[in-house]
Amino acid sequence: MDSNINFNNYSLDELYDSSQSIDRDVYPERAKIIDDLIILREKEQAQECTKQEVSIKNIPGEKSTRWDRLWAGLIDAVIHMTATIPLFLYFGMEAFKDPSFSLIMVALVYGLSMTLILQGYLLHNYGQTIGKHIIGIRIENLDGTKADIKKIFLLRLLPMSVCSVIPVVGQFITGFINPIFIFGKERRCLHDYIAKTKVCYIST
Repeated sequence: MDSNINFNNYSLDELYDSSQSIDRDVYPERAKIIDDLIILREKEQAQECTKQEVSIKNIPGEKSTRWDRLWAGLIDAVIHMTATIPLFLYFGMEAFKDPSFSLIMVALVYGLSMTLILQGYLLHNYGQTIGKHIIGIRIENLDGTKADIKKIFLLRLLPMSVCSVIPVVGQFITGFINPIFIFGKERRCLHDYIAKTKVCYIST
């Protein structure tokens, strides 16, 4: 192996290749240099990704960062959990431990109705939920126009709500598969792909 190799000039991918191919017993010092550089480059890459997300924040039309979508989702989740308290008080907690089909349907209709009552005005006029309104983001069509409430309700909300009442598989899709899509390059959840929407910043 060339004794004058300057690993500082290697890209992260090249460092990965070198780490896998180097004979660590013969070149332990070089292996350590490569490993240290990989750690350094990964930190730099993570910092760069963070800077890029910060730089797009609050720029109208730019897709929301994953963190801002998370905060908006958490705000909405708290609101809707609070709104379901009357349902639990009426039927009792015991009924939901092994719910009947009719109770599941009642809960589904109740949840969708409460969504329209609590979020309908903002969704219709601004393409926003309460959480998205607070954060300063909205649901848009892929061409950048505001998504209308019909698309939001029928293509984003309804499919996931119906899917969530399916034992195991449906809950796995809505609870894991749907949100995990946000970590893709497009930063869009599964319901965004179904509805052909995205979530972007708006001018303040």
